[in-house]
Amino acid sequence: MKKKLFNTVLVVIFVCCIFGFYFYNRHKETIVIIGAMDEEISEIRNNLHHSRTDQKLDYAVTTGTLGNNKIILAKSGVGKVASSATTQFLIDKYKPAYIINIGIAGSLSTDIKPSDIVIGKNMVQHDFDVTAFGNPKGYIDNGIEPNKPTVFHSDKNLIKNFNKKVNYDKDTNVILGTIATGDVFVNKETQKQKIRNEFGADAIDMESAAIAQTAQKNNVPLIVIRTISDSENNSTSEYEKNKKTSSKKSALIIQSILNNNYR
Repeated sequence: MKKKLFNTVLVVIFVCCIFGFYFYNRHKETIVIIGAMDEEISEIRNNLHHSRTDQKLDYAVTTGTLGNNKIILAKSGVGKVASSATTQFLIDKYKPAYIINIGIAGSLSTDIKPSDIVIGKNMVQHDFDVTAFGNPKGYIDNGIEPNKPTVFHSDKNLIKNFNKKVNYDKDTNVILGTIATGDVFVNKETQKQKIRNEFGADAIDMESAAIAQTAQKNNVPLIVIRTISDSENNSTSEYEKNKKTSSKKSALIIQSILNNNYR
């Protein structure tokens, strides 16, 4: 009789543990975080709880938790094809509630300095060119506004709620603006001014618009948060000097938000 009672108690405990684990994980949101380089994701990877890194096809994917959030963290590699392919793979495999693209970007304005934050309200592809057919530069053939560059967006609710949650440093300038993306590292002031004039862009990078386009096609909300690494009249040496510290800053902002159990 005692043995039967003991076995019953064990079964009840086991079932309670299974249900407890199920409900605990059910209330965790799965969030994908993408950075192009190791420097852009290492800070978050080092601070994930219960983390593990697995090789998934060509991708090293780190899973873990921050606050009540399940985090899927991956390095995409530099450029539009690499970042778009990584985004699609992560969407297909992990079905995230939303995507965060973090990292660094170059300034296109004298008013935007290294260590400033640019939240990508809009993203365009400055190197996409079908002007031979009468369309403006940056227009992608999707049937929407053929007389304008095609614009991809960060999710309005994510922008609003992230800005409510984070306590920016008092010396940090935060810009809600436009990021121009292309498969070229632009380090000449004349090139930067041309892109700024053509697209009204505030910053430039090599991934965010491609990630945003892929997320939009899959109807997955996205937010792009970039720290400025180099100024409008930058040199490559300025970028190299600021790359690590600028990358860490955007990562710390995301950690702060997610550790405070965003949503």
